[in-house]
Amino acid sequence: MKDVIYVEHGHFVTVKNDSLKFRNLITKEERYILFDDVEVLIFANQRCSLSHTVIQQCLVRQVTLLFCDERQSPIAQLTTDYGHSQRLKRLRSQINVTTRVKDRLWRKIVMAKIVNQGNCLRYIADAEEAGIELRNLSKEVTEGDRNNREAYAAKIYFYTLFGEGFKRGRYDDPINSGLNYGYALIRALIRKELAFHGFEPSIGIHHESAENPYNLSDDLIEAYRPLVDVLVYENLFKTKCDAFEISEKKALLKIFFEKCVIDGGVTTVTDAIHRTVESLISCLEKNSSAKLLLPYFIEEGQ
Repeated sequence: MKDVIYVEHGHFVTVKNDSLKFRNLITKEERYILFDDVEVLIFANQRCSLSHTVIQQCLVRQVTLLFCDERQSPIAQLTTDYGHSQRLKRLRSQINVTTRVKDRLWRKIVMAKIVNQGNCLRYIADAEEAGIELRNLSKEVTEGDRNNREAYAAKIYFYTLFGEGFKRGRYDDPINSGLNYGYALIRALIRKELAFHGFEPSIGIHHESAENPYNLSDDLIEAYRPLVDVLVYENLFKTKCDAFEISEKKALLKIFFEKCVIDGGVTTVTDAIHRTVESLISCLEKNSSAKLLLPYFIEEGQ
């Protein structure tokens, strides 16, 4: 697994040979990190600057570039849509996929999400009864989730995980801030993979907002959300964190290295995202939902 580089202090970043060169603007200290060792490069300091070559090489080498605002929250990401030889073919497959297959894909995604929520409650929050209830609820999901089991499961899930006073949304409390931050990190990796494989990210499976250029990543992220929830529960909720600061944000960077099960094998979340996006190609080309691979929690015995 490659590293996630979190640039917390002011640095000038350039390229030297096959490495990133970091020069601290205050201490003048220099540090070198090989491109081959970097998965994600996060700039969390407003005083950071970087050369054009850094951007170019990161895009060529598929290093995710994330830029944060003054509160160290992800605000922008750089990916490239150029250079993919089958972009038109991929676009046609996205346009031509039938509504029936889209509904079946969405059913699989929602089922995986609810199963993961149930396992999160069972194994992490020690809420066996509610966890089993969600596992059973996942079996009721219809094609396209027209009976809205996703929303019903979410009410049970967040109420049980974070307490009856918790409300999910874009609030400023530490729990919601942590969830939004963690989801933003996962969404960034999904966007990178979609761009790398030539997808048009605005064409979703279920999400279809005309104002959202990333509908497809907002579809695929759903099964991954409970993996973020675990880290928020352990690092913010259990510790009774009263402010979402840099130390908490650094703790959530562990999401890239968390282990999960996909296609019967144990792997990192980062590699699982790669497998999910690759499997989606087969689904669209064959107009079938059968090959879609999604992550699941590691259960006892695995």
